[in-house]
Amino acid sequence: MVEDEDQLRPLLKAELEVVREWRNHPDVRRYMYTQHEIGAEEHLAWFKRAQQDPNRHLLLYLRQGTPMGFANVSIVNVPARRAEWGFYLAPDALPGSGQCLGRATLAYAFETLGLHKLCGEALAFNTRSIRFHERLGFTREATLRDHHFDGQAFHDVIGFGLLASDRTGAKAL
Repeated sequence: MVEDEDQLRPLLKAELEVVREWRNHPDVRRYMYTQHEIGAEEHLAWFKRAQQDPNRHLLLYLRQGTPMGFANVSIVNVPARRAEWGFYLAPDALPGSGQCLGRATLAYAFETLGLHKLCGEALAFNTRSIRFHERLGFTREATLRDHHFDGQAFHDVIGFGLLASDRTGAKAL
């Protein structure tokens, strides 16, 4: 269960710089499809585009009142109620923040947005993200071979899916 003092809420423009700092940290950036350092103008343009899209949900995760992570839920098929997500933590996030961010984002996706399915991806060498998805109840649905090229090498991508019914069944246990 998400702690009472934990909060997941829409990202505010005033918080862009801290989120950009997290995203540019080498420990975060190395697991992203886009690995260059994001500049302030590029980041602001991304935020403005997202704000114009009602199917994009940029979310800040706070633990004990302190920003600890970011999640992005993008509805990619409205009639099917299917979305994709991405996330990252602050490099100095408190232990356990990842699971709390994950559970809070799943609650938002399924309970607030009413999704049928949430999909995620992880680069195959990102074992932490793979284990994270599995601990949250996601099913490994695909291995996309040589799917991502980082400028130097090709990498496999692991695809995950979580249905609302999977989550409901897990809650009943």
